[in-house]
Amino acid sequence: MKRIIVMLAALCFVFTFAGCGSSASAGPDIKDGLWEITTTTDMPGMPAGLMKPFTHSTCLSKKDSVPNGEQDSGCKMQDVKTIGNTVSWTMLCKEGVTKGKITYAGSSFDGATETVIKADGTEMKVNNTMKGKYLGPCKK
Repeated sequence: MKRIIVMLAALCFVFTFAGCGSSASAGPDIKDGLWEITTTTDMPGMPAGLMKPFTHSTCLSKKDSVPNGEQDSGCKMQDVKTIGNTVSWTMLCKEGVTKGKITYAGSSFDGATETVIKADGTEMKVNNTMKGKYLGPCKK
């Protein structure tokens, strides 16, 4: 009996992403509703503080947990994955590629994206950090 418990514990550790003890398909620990998101941008090679933080609101849910997913025309979401409370994704656009990751904690989240833009043979990186907080239900 003790050996079976040890083996099950080892399997849970190895396959954490499979949600041993909880359903991986249940989604991240996120409150469905209106979220305020503050984004801070950093562009390597540019003076620090050049761009001020930007705050906006959007509706998020367990089913739609990537902020501003495919709002940009010509962009396509790929590799959206949820492991525990962390959602990661890749967004392909004509102008470049964005890779992002957010970790939810009920009524808040922390996240980051890295965008690589190629223009006229030059590659430029844009790094964003995001902080989100739940505001309440979305207005329909």
